[in-house]
Amino acid sequence: MSERQVIHVRTIQADVVKLGDDEIEVTGRLVDQRPGDQPTWFGVQKDATVHDMALTLRVRHPDLVITAASASMATHPYTICPGAVPRVQQLVGISVRHGFTRAVNERLGRRNGCSHLTALVQAMGPVVRQGAGAAFGNEAEMPRPGDGVWWVDTCHAWREDGPLMDLVRANDGDGLRSLSAPGTAT
Repeated sequence: MSERQVIHVRTIQADVVKLGDDEIEVTGRLVDQRPGDQPTWFGVQKDATVHDMALTLRVRHPDLVITAASASMATHPYTICPGAVPRVQQLVGISVRHGFTRAVNERLGRRNGCSHLTALVQAMGPVVRQGAGAAFGNEAEMPRPGDGVWWVDTCHAWREDGPLMDLVRANDGDGLRSLSAPGTAT
């Protein structure tokens, strides 16, 4: 093959809306597309959208417990796919804090639900946390050790033994801000 051709594109988008003093709503959308003339298990289609699914979660702050969940499938490959939509109700009552991935897999994973809705809700977990931080966080206050900040050890920058956590332990907000990339927030 001399020319690269895109054969499958997955797009995930998530939006967070603050609903009140203690609640956010997060809506995610997953779209799988097959550009050009691509074969699928159900025939050859031109520029086919194979999946177009949406999931909305209402999440209570500060415990990040899901209080409502709904889903829809605008496009799906088989007539039986929407039968998995009611399973998202099993997300109600779980927290997006610790153990979220496991809880989602137990309720929606594999034969218990739709792999595409499961992938979508898994992608929405960090969005819930970041959206809650944007909606309810006080940017003037620096995190303190012992606050139970969820992002410790979630990436290289926020590793427990790294320079950002050293600044948090030293309560050095100016130093923390100095490590932020220009035009970005910490």
